[in-house]
Amino acid sequence: MGAGVRSSQALMSSRGSAPSRGALASLGLIVAVLATAFAAWRWLESVGGADTLLVRFGALAPLVSVPLHIVLSASPFPSEIVGVANGALYGIWLGTLCGWIGWCGGAMLEFSLVRLGVRYIEPNYDLGRLPLWLRRFPVGHPVFLIVGRQIPFGFHMVNVLAALADVSPTRQLICALVSNLLYAFVSAAIGTGLLALW
Repeated sequence: MGAGVRSSQALMSSRGSAPSRGALASLGLIVAVLATAFAAWRWLESVGGADTLLVRFGALAPLVSVPLHIVLSASPFPSEIVGVANGALYGIWLGTLCGWIGWCGGAMLEFSLVRLGVRYIEPNYDLGRLPLWLRRFPVGHPVFLIVGRQIPFGFHMVNVLAALADVSPTRQLICALVSNLLYAFVSAAIGTGLLALW
């Protein structure tokens, strides 16, 4: 079985455990992304929310909202508001595209940060939080990587587990593109529908 499709039980294998400059640099990068996400989230709230981006930036609003969405979706801060606002601001098709890029970019950013960090630490992740039916699939299996993102809190869990299991970046990207398309469409549709109700 290849490294990209190891079962969830194989995630507990050890890697190098001695802290190094690389580990500290990796931790610093993760902290910097989290701090950036927090600052972006606070800024978004301070300007009046995602719906004010179009008013402030006009046609250039996606150049602000998409990077904001990427950073927020790679962090614990809520990014759904940006996905719904995309639909309200740009309509269902452009809103879906912006949300899709945002969530896929966030998935790859989170995956890359964890992958960088686990070079220097021993991974230890609680797989008991996942549904039993999902744990039957190897972490690198497309069903795990696509369907797992659809369960509550599955987006972050799948990104982290994929990085811990050495899933290839190409497989992670393809599965992120597939799994996030429906979510982006539904979020944009909700935003478009809410706008129509006003």
